[in-house]
Amino acid sequence: MSWSSSFWVLLFCCNVMRVSPQCQIAQACITDFSASNCSAGQQWVPNSIAKGCCPSCVPSGGATPPTEGCDPNYSTCLPDGRYAPVQCKGDRFTGRCFCSDPNGRRIFGQMWRDQAQHMTCACSRRRAELEAEGKVVTLHCSANGDYEQLQCDSGMCWCVHARTGQPNVTPVHEEDMEFLPCYSASVIGERYLRKCESLSIANGFIRYEQSTHGTNFLGSPASTCDYDGSYGPIQILNGIAYCTGRDGKILGAWQTTVATMQGMNCNCARDTMIYFPERGMTVTETCEANGNYQPLQSVGSVYYCVDTDGYHTELFEGTPPDCRKYAAT
Repeated sequence: MSWSSSFWVLLFCCNVMRVSPQCQIAQACITDFSASNCSAGQQWVPNSIAKGCCPSCVPSGGATPPTEGCDPNYSTCLPDGRYAPVQCKGDRFTGRCFCSDPNGRRIFGQMWRDQAQHMTCACSRRRAELEAEGKVVTLHCSANGDYEQLQCDSGMCWCVHARTGQPNVTPVHEEDMEFLPCYSASVIGERYLRKCESLSIANGFIRYEQSTHGTNFLGSPASTCDYDGSYGPIQILNGIAYCTGRDGKILGAWQTTVATMQGMNCNCARDTMIYFPERGMTVTETCEANGNYQPLQSVGSVYYCVDTDGYHTELFEGTPPDCRKYAAT
C-alpha cells in the first residue's frame, strides 16, 4: 500500500468515527474499503458496519441518505416518523448532541456527546413550537436545551424541574423572585430578561413607533437572541450580518450582506472561537466568509464533505466532489 493510500485510510477512519450518528466507539477501521470493492448490484455505504463507524457494500436500493422525513439509519427518530428532540453526531469522545425540531432542523441547545446522557432538549423543542405559533416567548432554556430552573412570565416567577419544565413551587411576583429557592444572583442578576432580550424588545418598540409614523431607519441594529437570553449567532448592523458571540461581540471577520445572508448560521465561527476552545480543542475545518462550515474540505489530495455542523459525511481521493447537497444538513 502506498503512502498516499495509507494516509487516506488513516484519515478516513478518523473522519468516519466523527460523522455517524450511530457510531458510539472510538475505533479505527482496518481497511481502505471503497466503492471499487463493491460488486454489481451493490453500493458503497459509509458508517454501515462496526456500530456505524465503518463502510460496507450493501444491495442497491438499501441504506441511502434520506431525501425527506426522518431516516433511522442516519438520525434518531420518534415512532411517528418525526425527528427526536436530541440528535447526536460523531463518537462519544469527539461527537456532540444537538437539539432538533420535529423536522430535523437544528435549534438552540448542544452538548458534548460524552456529557449528554440526560439531555432532553424539552425546553428548546417547546420554545420552538411556541415561536412557530407566533407567540412572544420568555421561556429560558439552558445551554443543553433543558429548562432553566427559574422561569418568569407576565410578572410572575416560579421554579421548575430542569428536564420536564413542571413547576415545583408556588409562583411569586417578579420583584420577589430572589426569595425562590432556584434563584441565583450570579446567574440571573436583578432582572429576569437578559441584556439581549431587553435590547431586542426595545428595538421592536422603536421599529413599531417608526412604522406608525411612516419612517424606517435602516441603520437600526437587529438583535437576535438565543433561548437562554444571550445574543444569537448573527447580529445585523447597517445592512451587514455579523457572526457574534454570546455576549454580542463580533467574532473575527465573518460577515456578509443582508441580501446574501440566507442560510447563514455561523456554526463554524462559533465552534472556532467559542465551543471548541472551551473544550480545549481546535477546529481543523475551514470556515466560509459568512461563518458557515465550507462544505468541501481537504487535506492534501484527500477531499471530504461536511454538513452544516462540521461533521464529515463523505470522503474522496483525487477529484473534488460536489458537497453542496450537505450545505443544508
